[in-house]
Amino acid sequence: MKHRILNRLKAAGAALLLCTGLLGLLSGCGSADDDGKLKIVTTVYATYDLALQMAEKTGIPCGVTLLLSPGGESHAYEPSPADVSAIQSCDLFIYIGGTSEQWAEKLTDSSRSGKRNLRMFDCVSLLNEEEVEGMEPEHEEDHAHGEAEIDEHIWTAPLNADAMLKAINAQFKELCPDDAEKCDKACAEIHDELLALDAEARDISENCPKHTLVFADRFPFRYLTAAYGWDYYAAFSGCSSDTDASAATLSFLIQKVRDEHIKTVFYLENSSQKISDAVCKATGAKAVMLQSCNNVSKEDFHNRKHYQEIMHENLAAIREALS
Repeated sequence: MKHRILNRLKAAGAALLLCTGLLGLLSGCGSADDDGKLKIVTTVYATYDLALQMAEKTGIPCGVTLLLSPGGESHAYEPSPADVSAIQSCDLFIYIGGTSEQWAEKLTDSSRSGKRNLRMFDCVSLLNEEEVEGMEPEHEEDHAHGEAEIDEHIWTAPLNADAMLKAINAQFKELCPDDAEKCDKACAEIHDELLALDAEARDISENCPKHTLVFADRFPFRYLTAAYGWDYYAAFSGCSSDTDASAATLSFLIQKVRDEHIKTVFYLENSSQKISDAVCKATGAKAVMLQSCNNVSKEDFHNRKHYQEIMHENLAAIREALS
């Protein structure tokens, strides 16, 4: 994670440990809460939605909590004392791993030692962030001793989401062994929908004449582009805390759009769109949003917009851009 986020994590570290210690005196963890519901806490929308879909399809009484506030900036998240309490008392804590969730690693090593913790980094093959041509360079202090940082947006590839789903299903079956058959049936239904997304992406890769995407924003789709062989150019890496591109980066993206006759320039949810607006104004390209599923808008959250629907919309936009 970039230096500003690391500084916030360091500043919050002592407070987090204090909260953990105090809450350890006040709360415990059983197999379910007082009303009989399982309690699951998740750190990003993609895992929240997959867990909630499992609960809804199985009918297992389950309360699923997303720590991020809908519409909030996920890369600036810090757990509050109430969040720490929810994590410590839940039956299953699902987190991604990586630099931005170092606080989660500390909790699982301390207050949740011996409890059910599902680290999604353990479910898929990981990729490092990469600095492609024209991208804003990394700050030297961002990576200790020149070490590459793992890209945390593992769920953006449908088959990775499928692996995550299977891991969630395994936890459901261990928590509710009497409902194992229901769990497997629910998992199979969602699995088929994720395979349909994979087939859709492969069809785009095999049949669209273009293979280059341009992001005038952060780029959290490393796993998606790697899975289907798409090239990309972007202003920043996926976990960058930067929002203002240099003149050199802006000029590069504008020239790339012109040279390759790019008709679509992408930006992310919650983006200021300053960079994409500038590129589109200079080139006549169209600005289109892709959603990372790190978090969603308040409207999408309350409407229960599923991961599958979001990714289908993303792939439809990519298909149009590459056609």
